[in-house]
Amino acid sequence: MKMRRGYLMISALALGVAVSGAANAGPTISTNVVPGVNFSAYKTYTWVAPVSSVANPVMYQRIQADFDAALAGLGYQKGDPGDLSMIITTGAQQRTDVQSWGRFGLQTNVYQYTQGQLSLDVFDTKTQQALWHGQASQTVNPDKPNLKAIDAAIAKLMLHFPPTAAPAPSTPPR
Repeated sequence: MKMRRGYLMISALALGVAVSGAANAGPTISTNVVPGVNFSAYKTYTWVAPVSSVANPVMYQRIQADFDAALAGLGYQKGDPGDLSMIITTGAQQRTDVQSWGRFGLQTNVYQYTQGQLSLDVFDTKTQQALWHGQASQTVNPDKPNLKAIDAAIAKLMLHFPPTAAPAPSTPPR
């Protein structure tokens, strides 16, 4: 009996570590690109009206500024109109995970959390054809946004964004 209790305690501890580790693992990133798109042909971008559940316009502006900085680092510039049209979408939904464990699944743990989602959709401005979609998802506290986590999610997402042709250096090489 002592051995079974020890096994159950170890199993519960391992499950707790796995769940807390998953919550701290950072955002899950997924991207999709239209095959054969030559992103080096695009140099400029413009923002299209947001599709957002962010009630705080200052937070939305911060998110957009993070994307602006990442795009500038990849060689893109704002234009009016730009070669690319971009849309930021944010949202959150309640999730429930149920995990059964133990002999015959007699032990059950229920985890409820909020999953936040931040997406960037990119279209060719002239043809209005979708070119790229990227999404970051992570467990969030909707009552207290974690600005560092948002910045990190955008940075991780933009690692997958295709760069344009490198801009010409501003100073001549020596």
